[in-house]
Amino acid sequence: MQKRFNWGTGIFIFLVLFFIAIFSFVYFAFMQNNDLVEDDYYPKELTYEKQIEKRKNLQKLGEEIRLIQNNKELLLSFPASQKQNDIEGEIYIYRPSDARSDMTFKIVLDSLNSQTINADKLLKGKYIVKVDWTYQSESFYQELTIIL
Repeated sequence: MQKRFNWGTGIFIFLVLFFIAIFSFVYFAFMQNNDLVEDDYYPKELTYEKQIEKRKNLQKLGEEIRLIQNNKELLLSFPASQKQNDIEGEIYIYRPSDARSDMTFKIVLDSLNSQTINADKLLKGKYIVKVDWTYQSESFYQELTIIL
């Protein structure tokens, strides 16, 4: 006895394959990493005007932070016009592709007005170094992009 392939069998096979494709798509969509740039982006949006003012202060200063990248460390040199004891703030190393790789450091300068950050723990890829600091009650902000 020979089995016949009719239009009902074709529709059934099509529907089974269609549902397998849909369920596969849904499964892989839920497995994707969808980190936000900021978890609390709305409050940060409200204070963004302050960040613009900090960038303007940096432009008025006329000097920027210099970033020197070696194999195992990052060296951030702060403006020479600012004394090391009067600088307070933090360095935030942001990796756009993986929020788990983000790091934050308190600014602790050496006698050369610079800070060294160990880069051994940083994975290869693109990072944005965000430096937010205060010098004599005036605030500054700078972003630097690096690729390890």
